[in-house]
Amino acid sequence: MTGNTGKQGEREIGSGRVRILGVPVNCLTMRQAVENVCRAWNGSRTFHVVTANAEMLYRCRKNKILAEIVTAADLVTADGAGVVLASRILGSPAPQRVTGFDLMAECLKEAARSSLPVYFLGSHPQVLQQAIANARGHFPGLNVVGSHHGYFREEDDEEILGELCILKPSLLLVAMGVPKQEKWIFRHKEKLPPCAAIGVGGSFDVLAGKARRAPLWMQRAGLEWLYRFLKEPSRLGRVAILPLFLLAVFGQALKKGTCMG
Repeated sequence: MTGNTGKQGEREIGSGRVRILGVPVNCLTMRQAVENVCRAWNGSRTFHVVTANAEMLYRCRKNKILAEIVTAADLVTADGAGVVLASRILGSPAPQRVTGFDLMAECLKEAARSSLPVYFLGSHPQVLQQAIANARGHFPGLNVVGSHHGYFREEDDEEILGELCILKPSLLLVAMGVPKQEKWIFRHKEKLPPCAAIGVGGSFDVLAGKARRAPLWMQRAGLEWLYRFLKEPSRLGRVAILPLFLLAVFGQALKKGTCMG
């Protein structure tokens, strides 16, 4: 795989989509998702990637603006075991999870191979700098052309956009949390230089070593949500969304007469 694929592949997404609670999610492997990002690097416009977990999709039911943004995205991945399970319940199974952190890591690896320009936007200033330092250590040859922390005001947008237009990154990683990062990319999509823009949530914290992911066995078992809850019991309200999400998905399946494959 390489970042030097041609423009003709810019629109090639791969497998089909499943509409979960009204929002379309692409049924892709990690490799297919990365290949689409690589194609977008040579495109003529901003390619917006959303990594959608169960919480985001459930929030889309009441947050119409967020639902419109996710629906308009160029690529929406199944970020989490809950979303993969939902796709199976609805009869269009996503082959695997494509989480924000894992997608970011794979894209950084590909960018480093071709020394493509990357820009980091978001997180606390110290966390941001540590994340960049660790990324350069993990991915030799990584070309980070610029960065900006996430604690900026709306009136600072034009300055950041101006810098992005000068630096012209092929990959823009935006870590400002949901839905702020999705809204920021969507609002400025026409002003951004051609690039792949991915909302990666708290991935800079993990990359910087400030936060830890679940052990690999828990990730593979789809229990990363449980690990986060055990580490942060204050997440109970967010964890409680998962059963509500699945109940809503079962309701959608019953209406359409679909069942788990």
